[in-house]
Amino acid sequence: MDFQEHVYSTLIRERHLDTFGHVNNAQYLMLFEEARWEMITSRGYGLKQIHATRIGTVVLECSVRFKRELHLREEIRIVTRLESASKKIVKLKHELLKPNGELAAEAFFTMGCFDLHARKLIVPTEEWWKAITGTKL
Repeated sequence: MDFQEHVYSTLIRERHLDTFGHVNNAQYLMLFEEARWEMITSRGYGLKQIHATRIGTVVLECSVRFKRELHLREEIRIVTRLESASKKIVKLKHELLKPNGELAAEAFFTMGCFDLHARKLIVPTEEWWKAITGTKL
């Protein structure tokens, strides 16, 4: 399967820190979500499209492995890759990289194409598939 990886860059800010002075574990999930929104929006399937079609993405499962500490004002990159895909389920991997390229965290997300009206998983539409994989269905 040909997948176009996506790279999202951002800066670790004060709001990401906890009382220990490093990035709080819950903030990693928010950073990964920001990366996914940037990915699908840049591929023509942002919030406006989701509201119009009533078809979006639902996260079914996620796991995060923390490898290295992140600090205030570090510029990070999140690289998103497709791990696998089946009829209704897509698995993505995010790699969160420090400025020197070291792996700070990796996350695995199991997701599906979700009909917001019927409230159930559906077979992906062409537009949704392109937003998630960067390729045609």
